[in-house]
Amino acid sequence: MVVIKLHTEKPVSPLQLLKLYQDADWWPNRTKDGIRKLLAHGVVVGAWEDKRLVGFCRAVSDGVYRAYVEDVVVLETYRGQGIGRQMMDKMMKELSEIEVVSLFCSSKLTEYYQENGFQATRQVVMHRNK
Repeated sequence: MVVIKLHTEKPVSPLQLLKLYQDADWWPNRTKDGIRKLLAHGVVVGAWEDKRLVGFCRAVSDGVYRAYVEDVVVLETYRGQGIGRQMMDKMMKELSEIEVVSLFCSSKLTEYYQENGFQATRQVVMHRNK
């Protein structure tokens, strides 16, 4: 049985998250040290089957006006079981006082996120990479 917990309830170790990223072929250039730093900021939710991390999402926020959901990932063998939705439900509960919550997703996931109350906008997303 998979349980959904905040990082404050059941801490995610950098090594566990690195392994999840690798298993899910997600963010291949992330490092254990970088992951340790990201876990120290924002809201972090993990999906657990016993001691195994099978899903993860996080959000960064100013705590009042804006939050950005990042890294919603579930191991491929666990997808289709509602784990992503459960993590997002937990995350949205934690962010319920935030005025605007945003996320980026591929076009194939827009319907899924629309079912969760998100709406596509006409804003242009711009990135600046190192």
